[in-house]
Amino acid sequence: MATIGDVAREAGVARSTVSAVLTGRKLVMPDTRARVEAAIVKLNYSVNSGARALATNRTMNLGLVVRFHEAEFSPALATYIVAVTDAAREHGYGVLLLTEADGTAAIRSALAARQIDGLVLLSVVQDDPRIAPIAAAGFPAVLVGMPRDSQGLDAVDLDFAAGARMLVDHLADAGHREAIFVTWPEEIFRSGRTYAERFRDSTLAEASRRGLRLEEIACPTGPDHVREALRAALGRAGAPRTILVHNDAAVAMLPMVLHDLDLQVPRDRSVVSLHSAELGRLYALPYTAVESEPERVSSLAVEMLVRRIAEPGDRAAVSTLVTPRLMLRDSVLRVGD
Repeated sequence: MATIGDVAREAGVARSTVSAVLTGRKLVMPDTRARVEAAIVKLNYSVNSGARALATNRTMNLGLVVRFHEAEFSPALATYIVAVTDAAREHGYGVLLLTEADGTAAIRSALAARQIDGLVLLSVVQDDPRIAPIAAAGFPAVLVGMPRDSQGLDAVDLDFAAGARMLVDHLADAGHREAIFVTWPEEIFRSGRTYAERFRDSTLAEASRRGLRLEEIACPTGPDHVREALRAALGRAGAPRTILVHNDAAVAMLPMVLHDLDLQVPRDRSVVSLHSAELGRLYALPYTAVESEPERVSSLAVEMLVRRIAEPGDRAAVSTLVTPRLMLRDSVLRVGD
């Protein structure tokens, strides 16, 4: 029986492109769509979730546990929801969103009702209370994030520490010796968001090693407050001419702030960031950046979960860090140029 991977190979496209043709969620060029449709016909490909559910005694649904912090940037985080949904569909699964404020209660209810075959947990924090009921039930699940104790559950995330080192090294190699480091609001760190902690800790350590002095600015919550904080930090006399950003709202607002201040990149300010390619396209961000890889992380998370559903208890828990990629743009001026 043909799989979505077989169709992708036959058409010479990515699996995500086949998914886009099947679901209509994204624009696909007509010639590409024609190749995919021809491959589907040739291979007689179909996803019959009902038949699979009857044959395997499964619901063919995955639960996606979503509870974002109010200080996080919704447009960026929504990319993970879309990516998980697309990846699940490629494997023949639907997705049930669990968005209740009490995520632990929502998980217990979903498990008791047997509504799902596995769980994906987004926005995992260091001591995440949602993990315990899943681990106790021995239920298939994957964490997107690296908590202090995964309690035997699989986990996957971007290697934020490596991404931080890439950005610091890029600036140091270009001769920069000081920079404004724009980070998340303090409540994000207090909440134990693992991505924020790992990136900040690695940034500070690598900057110290490379002799890059950082002026840390924790941006507040809300677009207007972010814009105001950035204007104050970047517009004051004597401010560093280099900016390193790990805050999705801040990097989205940055082009407007620089325009407000009549500053050009890289002539007046050098900029690097960590953000997703989708956010970069949405806000036309022309900055050298480490890609946050929501599609790669989500696809791997679903693959790990589907394998765990098919082979429960057959292997030890796996924690995987996705290697980040540095996407170069003309946003860093070499010192002396």
